[in-house]
Amino acid sequence: MNRRKGGIPLYYQVMRSLKEQVLSGRLPPGERIPSESELTAAFGVSRVVVRQALRILEDEDLIFRVKGKGTFVADGVDVAKSPRLWGYLEDLISTGFAVTVSVLEFGLRKATAELAPVFDTAEGSDLFFMKRLRLVDGRPFSVIENHLPVDVGKCIPLEALESEPLMRLIETRAGVSVDWVAQVFQAVAADAELAALLEIDVVSPVLKMILTAHSADGRVLDLANVYFRSDRYNYRAHLKRCGTGEKAGWVPVAVEHAGKLR
Repeated sequence: MNRRKGGIPLYYQVMRSLKEQVLSGRLPPGERIPSESELTAAFGVSRVVVRQALRILEDEDLIFRVKGKGTFVADGVDVAKSPRLWGYLEDLISTGFAVTVSVLEFGLRKATAELAPVFDTAEGSDLFFMKRLRLVDGRPFSVIENHLPVDVGKCIPLEALESEPLMRLIETRAGVSVDWVAQVFQAVAADAELAALLEIDVVSPVLKMILTAHSADGRVLDLANVYFRSDRYNYRAHLKRCGTGEKAGWVPVAVEHAGKLR
């Protein structure tokens, strides 16, 4: 690892590799992390890079340092139940939790004045709509509403939505590649319907993610509104400070979803 991969800084690559080893159990709780010199040799990076990576893991309470003895995986990391919400596109939970998806609505809807320009279509024309409820370990986690072009949505079987991420289905069933997405997060109050589905009080705070998926030529393939129980999910980003003085600012290094399931 002697250079950036896809523009991602080396320290972040090292951090992600170590984090994966911790969450997968390859580095179990209480296990001693290789020394800085060992990590420097293993990854082919400088000691400064290794220290940056370890600092992030320490900030996330995944590791801890003991003076004179080394760095260890935190005892509080429950490997079997480590929430790993990953894949920007579907915030799927990988292993460790029982995930159930129920399809609440599935069919055509008319494009509203707000939706029509997003899909470059006429107001009143058909769009494909689907609404799902995701449960984690039997408890409500999120409600997902998706609008798709009809030619894309009609290729996706209803039953497949209960077991496969929508973005994968768009690519495998509709044969269209998702090239990039835009995400916006908002804090909203739950209305009566949303509160009932998420089993929270009306007007309780909900984290809403608006995700717009595009093909390489800019066509919108999916407009998703995802409503998370804010007590069970948070969002984490790593930002790099760049520039100085009045030109100083922040640049996103990489972004991930992080679950806090209670």
